[in-house]
Amino acid sequence: MQSSSTPDPRQESPSPPESKEITHAPNFDSPPKPIAEFAGRPDFPKCALGEHLDIGGYTGVLVQIVNQSIKVKSSEGIVQSFNFARLRKLYGPRVQPEAVESSAPAELPAAVPEPQKAAPAPPRRNVILEPNFDREPKVIRAFAGRPDFPDCAFGEFVDIAGYQGVVVEVANRSLIVRARDGASRSYNGDVLRKLYGKP
Repeated sequence: MQSSSTPDPRQESPSPPESKEITHAPNFDSPPKPIAEFAGRPDFPKCALGEHLDIGGYTGVLVQIVNQSIKVKSSEGIVQSFNFARLRKLYGPRVQPEAVESSAPAELPAAVPEPQKAAPAPPRRNVILEPNFDREPKVIRAFAGRPDFPDCAFGEFVDIAGYQGVVVEVANRSLIVRARDGASRSYNGDVLRKLYGKP
């Protein structure tokens, strides 16, 4: 037998969501007011109910408040929902944290600075700034089969499948080849070895 003082949870109906809405037709005659005028007030969003608002460029009349949302109806009849807690955060006044007095002792031990580690020096680049084109080009096959390739091609005037230029730099197993007109191309040394390294 159940006690009459304890309500049965199965018989209780959930409480309806808190809702407020305007009872008259929305008035779009007044110019829209920025939401910031209302978002900082303690009675927001109730204070804005029925007002013609501008929320980040969207204008309309606040026609209904439901739980954490407000519904704003534009003059075209489109209803847009906004979370009013988020609007308060975005458009309300900024809350400055209060200064907290420190109860730390008057004298703190001096901080010992860490010794700064020197940044590793960039790898030394060996680049030919003024390549010599006053000789006959050699086909890349003459170098690609050698065990010291691609380093052995550095400074040489080469022909790689019709592209002629001086190997002005060897970097990370790649050859940088500069032509007479100043244009440069990069070739992967391992690929060149596969293509041209066999007799």
